[in-house]
Amino acid sequence: MTMTIDKFTEEAKAMRPMLLSVAKGILGDDEAAEDVVQDALLRLWQLHDEPIRNIRGMARIVVRNLCLDIVRQKKTSVDFADVNMTEGQEEDTDGERIERMMALVSRLPMMQQTVLRLRHLEGMSLGDIAVLVGSTEAAVRQSLSRARRSIAEQFKNQKP
Repeated sequence: MTMTIDKFTEEAKAMRPMLLSVAKGILGDDEAAEDVVQDALLRLWQLHDEPIRNIRGMARIVVRNLCLDIVRQKKTSVDFADVNMTEGQEEDTDGERIERMMALVSRLPMMQQTVLRLRHLEGMSLGDIAVLVGSTEAAVRQSLSRARRSIAEQFKNQKP
């Protein structure tokens, strides 16, 4: 079942205060929280043709993930866009490899990002993820497989 713009607008208005609360709690900045919520709602609208049973749960996860990306970027003193990721890889620390990996994850389609993060960072079962995103376990497994394959290929291509 696809969501109409009117239904989405109604849902967005209803969940906006909760999403702002989540974002403000993580970021501690009202303006940044507003930006994150707006970005999250835009991303959710882009998924309006996909069947999502629990839009509020999905919205909360998207907001949290966007906030965590911002927090990670603030902790990073180097802009990854300016770094040659292939130089000195044999001397990379685990932290640097994780940062490179997270940069690759952030380039995945939203559903693949969400499934990958729920599975590997939150430790959720495929069944629980399927319920949360309103999909089947088989579809979640396929999305997870595609995400892993994409990350592995991109990571491998970064090596000399």
